[in-house]
Amino acid sequence: MDRRQFLALSLTASAATALGNPFTVGRRAPAKRILVLGGTDFLGPALVDAAVVAGHDVTLFNRGITNPGLFPYLEKVRGLRSANAAEENFSGLMGRSWDAIVDVWPSDPKLAESAVHRLGQSTNHYLYVSSIAAYDALGFAQPGLTEDAPLTRWDSGTSAYNRGKAESERRLQQAIGGRLTIVRPGPIKGSRDTTPDLLTWLRRAQRGGRHIGPGDGNDHVQFVDVKDVARFLVLAMERSLLGVFNVTGVPMTFREFVRECNDITRSSAEYVWIPRAFLHAQGLDPAPFDSPTIPFYLGKFPSWHPQPEFRGLRQVSSDKAFRAGWKQRSFQETALDYLSWIDSLGPTYKWSDELSADVESAVINRYLS
Repeated sequence: MDRRQFLALSLTASAATALGNPFTVGRRAPAKRILVLGGTDFLGPALVDAAVVAGHDVTLFNRGITNPGLFPYLEKVRGLRSANAAEENFSGLMGRSWDAIVDVWPSDPKLAESAVHRLGQSTNHYLYVSSIAAYDALGFAQPGLTEDAPLTRWDSGTSAYNRGKAESERRLQQAIGGRLTIVRPGPIKGSRDTTPDLLTWLRRAQRGGRHIGPGDGNDHVQFVDVKDVARFLVLAMERSLLGVFNVTGVPMTFREFVRECNDITRSSAEYVWIPRAFLHAQGLDPAPFDSPTIPFYLGKFPSWHPQPEFRGLRQVSSDKAFRAGWKQRSFQETALDYLSWIDSLGPTYKWSDELSADVESAVINRYLS
């Protein structure tokens, strides 16, 4: 890039920042008064940043325990959410109103329901961050799952998180349906994320050498940047987008994914693609997605879900969000933000590869012999 191109790009970026719109350079949307429930852990800070940059007036409601030093320039109302109604304290919010209220985190339907009953009449637009985990797992058998797919039942045998997100949605729909936006992200990555799935593949790439590529490389992965989820929420508030939206990003094949990991880390690591049947014979099965006890992001091949019944798990459609004007950052930006955050934690962040280098090398050699 020459100096003239650099200056042109810099001026464009400066204009976008000055205008405060994270989506396009142009006229800024009218400022809204936004209440964020939570707002200080992972998605919350990204949402607050996106809303403030877009010129909106943000108030935070939380306990003041998680990252209390964040956003010293914003109004903070202290209170307590609890499954026990007698313990809850929403008193600091009573008698006030906002243009939009965003609930970013609970998977306990009692918490989601309590908040909307107390605050639902204080706004014309209520937003809830759910998850694709809320879908009935039967829907993941085919690619392209859309927002009208059935949700998992409250009495199903899936994890409390999956059941809780689905039930929270149902209770919110019943309480405030016509003024509700539900956002269902896929696996969220980027700054402040500490789950080790993406980290495993980036560290293997950094290590170089030869690694197992699980399967034939045609299974899919699908990540969404935390900043992109935040920006969709701001977009939904600015444009009064109601209803349900998957926010999962564009899927990649596993072969494309590890190539990206190599590019990000400037690595020349090589991948030997080994069929699932051979890996099974070596005791190297993928981690289950729908286990009520084992997190799906763990295992020797994180993010690899080749089971036929989960063929569409990482190919969920975000077409509705894209048609509404949502945009997605490049995966390289997401991964670099993620690595930077993990590295900033230093020795306080504990991680070890579940697939040892010795075992991996031995399996590759057996497969190639």
